[in-house]
Amino acid sequence: MLSERYARRISTGMFTTIAHYTDPIEAHLARGLLLSEGIEAHLDDEHLAYANWEWRLATGGVKLRVLHIHAERARAVLRAMEAGDYALDEDGDARDPGLQSPYRESWSSRLAWLALMLYGIPLPWRRRHDDEDAARVERKV
Repeated sequence: MLSERYARRISTGMFTTIAHYTDPIEAHLARGLLLSEGIEAHLDDEHLAYANWEWRLATGGVKLRVLHIHAERARAVLRAMEAGDYALDEDGDARDPGLQSPYRESWSSRLAWLALMLYGIPLPWRRRHDDEDAARVERKV
């Protein structure tokens, strides 16, 4: 029979492996999703997978671990991710034109890029003013 103190420690402080990944980047994406959902998560053997990529399968890959009390919720979040609940829209267009990156091309930026590529000399260039960017966005809309 387990003592009460030991049972409390197991229920709150033990980590459980909920997923294995052969690609460390995919494991980081899953960990980031869990962190954004408020679930504390850790990766084990990620550095081994980066340093000795041929050992990934032999060591079981990168292990995604969460606290024992959050394991079921974390598995549900990962199942939802696999089902596509967190997928982006297929069109990929920004709905708000103000969210698009500003247009920064100018003759001086092209000249600076050309000088850097041909001669290895970085040259400063002037940037367009925000008023010109705002006018360009308004013309598109």
